[in-house]
Amino acid sequence: MWEGVAVDRPGVDRRVLAWVALLCVGQLLLWSIAFGLTYKAPEIDSAEQFVWAFSLENGYWKHPPMPSWILHGLIALVGPSVALPFVATQLSIVIALALTWRLGREFMSARCYLIAMALTSLVTYHNIGGDCFNHNTALLPFQAATLLLFYRATRSGAWHQWALVGLLAGLSMLVKYVAMLPLAGMLVYVVLDRELHTRRQLLGLAIAASMFALTLLPHWLWLQSTNFLPFRYAHSVAQALPGWQASLHGLADFMLMQGLRLLPFIAGLWFVVGRRRREFDPAPAPRAASRDALFLWVAALAPLVLTMAIGLLTETELQSRWGANAFLLTGWLALAVLRRPDSPAMLRRALRFTIGAQLVLCLSMTLAKTVVAERLHVRTRANFPGALLAQQAQATWRRYSDKPLRLVVSDIWLGGNIIANTPQRLAVLIDGRHFKSPWVKQAAVEQCGALVLDDLTADAAGRGDANAALDALMARAAVTGVWELPWANDRGPGTRGATGQVRWGVILPTGDAACKL
Repeated sequence: MWEGVAVDRPGVDRRVLAWVALLCVGQLLLWSIAFGLTYKAPEIDSAEQFVWAFSLENGYWKHPPMPSWILHGLIALVGPSVALPFVATQLSIVIALALTWRLGREFMSARCYLIAMALTSLVTYHNIGGDCFNHNTALLPFQAATLLLFYRATRSGAWHQWALVGLLAGLSMLVKYVAMLPLAGMLVYVVLDRELHTRRQLLGLAIAASMFALTLLPHWLWLQSTNFLPFRYAHSVAQALPGWQASLHGLADFMLMQGLRLLPFIAGLWFVVGRRRREFDPAPAPRAASRDALFLWVAALAPLVLTMAIGLLTETELQSRWGANAFLLTGWLALAVLRRPDSPAMLRRALRFTIGAQLVLCLSMTLAKTVVAERLHVRTRANFPGALLAQQAQATWRRYSDKPLRLVVSDIWLGGNIIANTPQRLAVLIDGRHFKSPWVKQAAVEQCGALVLDDLTADAAGRGDANAALDALMARAAVTGVWELPWANDRGPGTRGATGQVRWGVILPTGDAACKL
């Protein structure tokens, strides 16, 4: 199983590379097409990215900017659509899996690192969690690329590779600040691996740190200019727990949820290596080189262990989704611990199980949130009539103004759905608050006019407490009304009727000033 950095035979490499490409392209097409054909609307985090992608900012009020930059580029390339974030998410996942496969080539046999990649794709963060383009999914390829380059830099000592490590580490932080956890794991590895305690390697680490700081400098200046707005947001939504007992209970709940999300992976691992042991050679596979084993253990466990440690030390409730970036190396670590000699039969079982499980998970996920939900009159984000909302918005605006609709005032859910279903460039003033949408200047409402939307649906995504800023803009509207959208009924099985309610108001543009956004 373990081969150091030995190169496999070219024929084996070609077959393995073909399977890697097939698995990645197959997963991309399967999930993207399934989501694109069945979902009527993007998930709420994807809707938020549609809103933020209007403008290339150095940061946004909740998060760093990289995912919004990526979606901005994709929209410029192919235009907005409901399917776009699903494709972007699956691309992020399969690129991350391919990069971790390439990392496995450095210290595992050809069959083994292909088996590991196939099994890792079964972690639910990497399949059914791929219906939302958010900062967690966008981080995966950057995290995988940083790990691969870090490993190669620690082995070669090449300074250009250390510079690339710093660049990728900085870009990872521009995706999500939680990237600091795998980066901290890399620093732990540097401390533990004494072979890195040389002048050349420490200089390489200094080069990486310099490139990291340089990459983050514009964002750091933005953070200072906004009084660290994302950190204030994170502090406002963090749920404090009353003492150690509650913290331990919260940790247990978090670990249980991570275990549930590993179930397809665990089932696949048992199917591949826990059955028909007579097929295996009695002698276990050779152990990894000590440096490689140390790297694998630290890199695989650091994100999850550090997340749990922070939750305990700060007595903060751990959200289950915080484990989204902790399982990229799960398959490699599991196979290293089990030390089963790989075999052609083992690879065949891994491929068969992975393909079958992906199909089952995909059908279950998409049908449950769309066809079954519609049948049972249950509202989900997937069956929200986003296209109809966008049509209503355009038709209502044209009824009262001969100028194009350029500005919507709403929460991220309604605004993101309109953008996803509108080919023209459209800005959203989030919740009527300019600090959330700095690209919308104070004078824009008067110059451009605005369609103000207030989600009155019982479980509205963006409207918790009363919103004075949005209400004030709604009060300025020349005309108002309410749309009834045919969103699945929540009044019990067997009842029918429109239950998605959106209050609207039209603020007409004033004067002859050009609309500037």
